[in-house]
Amino acid sequence: MHSTAFHHRPAFFIILLILIASPWPLGSNRDWAWPALVILSSLAALTANFGIRNQLSVHHKIVLAALGFLVCFILFQLHGVPALVEPTTQYFYGTRADLTITIMYMGFFYATVQLVDSHDRCRMVVYLIVIIGLLQALLGGAQQLMFELPRARGSFPNPNHFAGYLEVALCLAIGAMLADQSNSAGTHSRSMRATIVDIITGPLARLRLVIVIMVIALVMSRSRMGNIAFFASIMITAAVAFYYTRSFSRYTAILLVSILAIDVLIISKYFGVEKLAERFRETTIVSSGRVDLQSYNLSVFKDHAWLGTGAGSYEVAFSPYRDADIVRKISHTENDYIEFLIELGVIGSLPLLIVLVAGLHSQVRLLGGLAHPFERGIAFGCLSGTISLLIHGTADVNLQIPSNALLFILLLAIPIALDQASRQRRESFS
Repeated sequence: MHSTAFHHRPAFFIILLILIASPWPLGSNRDWAWPALVILSSLAALTANFGIRNQLSVHHKIVLAALGFLVCFILFQLHGVPALVEPTTQYFYGTRADLTITIMYMGFFYATVQLVDSHDRCRMVVYLIVIIGLLQALLGGAQQLMFELPRARGSFPNPNHFAGYLEVALCLAIGAMLADQSNSAGTHSRSMRATIVDIITGPLARLRLVIVIMVIALVMSRSRMGNIAFFASIMITAAVAFYYTRSFSRYTAILLVSILAIDVLIISKYFGVEKLAERFRETTIVSSGRVDLQSYNLSVFKDHAWLGTGAGSYEVAFSPYRDADIVRKISHTENDYIEFLIELGVIGSLPLLIVLVAGLHSQVRLLGGLAHPFERGIAFGCLSGTISLLIHGTADVNLQIPSNALLFILLLAIPIALDQASRQRRESFS
C-alpha cells in the first residue's frame, strides 16, 4: 500500500500543479496556455498507472466510455470516414484544438479518480481550490477598490468567468466546513448560541472568513447569473440533502442561513449589492441582444442538428447566418448548452449528458447515503458547485474556459473517487 502511494505521489502533485496553474493565465483560455495543461494532464494520467491500479467502479467506466466515444466522434468530425464520408467540421483547426482539449479532460478525470482516493488527498485538493479562490477574490477586490474597475474579474478576461470560478470555490469551502465539522466534538449537542460562537470563533472560523471574502468578490463581479446560480445551488443542494437524510444538524442549518442571509443582506450591502441590483433592473435592456442571438443560433442548429458544425467551430459556423443587425464579434453563444448542441450536434452531446448524469448520481448517492460525514460534506460542496455551473451555463460559457471546465470535471470526479475507494476498502476487509 505504501509503495503504491509512493508511486502515485508525483502524479498527484501534477494534479495539484494543474489546479494551481490553470486559472492565472486568463483562465488558460489562450492558445499559448492550454497546451501546457494538456501535457500535464497526459503526464498525470500516464503516471497514475504506475504501481497497483485501483479497480474501476461502474461510474468511472461509464464516464471514461462516454468521453472515449466523444473523442472518436470529434475525430469523425475532423476526418470523416476516408473514401466514404466527408469531414463535417467547418473549422479544422478549431476542431483539432478541441479534440486535444477533450483528451486532456479525459486524462484529468481518470487521474483524479485514481489518485484523489483518500480523505487527506481530497481535503488537500479542496483547500487548494479554496485558497486559489481567496487569492482570486483578493485580486478582484483590489481591481475594483484600488483601480476602480467597474466589475471585478480577477485573472480572467471576463467577469462572468471570474464569478464562475468563485462559485465553485465557495461551494467547496462550504462543503469543507460541513465535512470538517465532525472534528469539533459535541457539535450536535451544543446549544444554538454555542454553535454560532463555534462558527465565528471555532477551528473553522478562518474558513468562514474566507467564505465571506469570496462572497463579497462574487458580488463585486456584478455577474447577475453568477450570483443567482451560487445562492440557488446552495438552496437546491440543501433541499436534496434534507430529502435524503430527513435531518439537518444545527451546525449545518446555522452555517447555511448565515451564508444566505448575513453575507448577502448585511456584509455585501457595502460592496456593491445596489449596483448588482441595478444591473438586474437593466436586464431586459442589456440582454436583448442575447435573445436575438438565440434565434440565429436556432437556425444554425436546425441545419446541423445531428452531427454538429464541428467542435470549436462556432465562430466560423455562425458567420453565414449573421446579418446587418449584428455588429459585434460573435465568438461564443453565451449559453453552454446551445454551444455544445451546435458544435457537437445531438449525437456528440449525448456523451456529455451521460458524463453529467453519472457524476450527479455519484454525488447524490454519496450525499444521501451512509457515507462518512466527511464524504457527505464534500459531496454537498461538489453537488452545489455542479448545480451552480449548470445554472450559470444558461447565460454564459464557463465550460468553454479550460480552468473552469477542469473544476467542473473535478466536481464530478471527487465523489466517484471517494465512492470507489470506500467500496474497495470494504471489499478488502470482507
